[in-house]
Amino acid sequence: MATGDLGIGSSQPAQEPLVEPIPFTLLDEPLDYIFADHFRQRSILAALRRFAAAGKVNRSEADMVVAYLERDLPLHHDDEDEDLFPALRRRALPEDDLGAVLARLREDHRQAQPMVEMITASLSAHPARDIVRIDSSTREVMLAYAAGEHRHLAIENGIVLAIARIRLTRNDLKAVSRGMKLRRGVS
Repeated sequence: MATGDLGIGSSQPAQEPLVEPIPFTLLDEPLDYIFADHFRQRSILAALRRFAAAGKVNRSEADMVVAYLERDLPLHHDDEDEDLFPALRRRALPEDDLGAVLARLREDHRQAQPMVEMITASLSAHPARDIVRIDSSTREVMLAYAAGEHRHLAIENGIVLAIARIRLTRNDLKAVSRGMKLRRGVS
């Protein structure tokens, strides 16, 4: 594992990351990048369901999930809320009926934040311990968050990205790509 990969710094043996980094070159294809990140989110959701069922998790996995939720997820939400959704609003046709869908997805991002904060606080507690114990209320939040996000991702993949692939122009996609690159400090 390279030094920048998730999981480094743990006292446990190196373990495969729960999510693989997406190559920055894919930012040139912003819809593909977002779709790839949705796959990564599903991996995180599967891990949260597994943690909730077990009531515990090893430190390195907990740290990987926290890193994703604190670093990558906010970037992803900004990619959608600040770049993709506005571009799609400009290009959508009335029959696409996306106004309410996009507003709902943006609200989902906002409403999920307290759950994400509770999950990361729980997984970050007692950093010196190799095993993180998860209380029942946090397990319930993990399961509720995973269920909500699963529905959310289905709408984004099945409706939003499908329509975006049809409606967004090459210039729209370049603008979305620029915003995503700028957010990540990539030129």
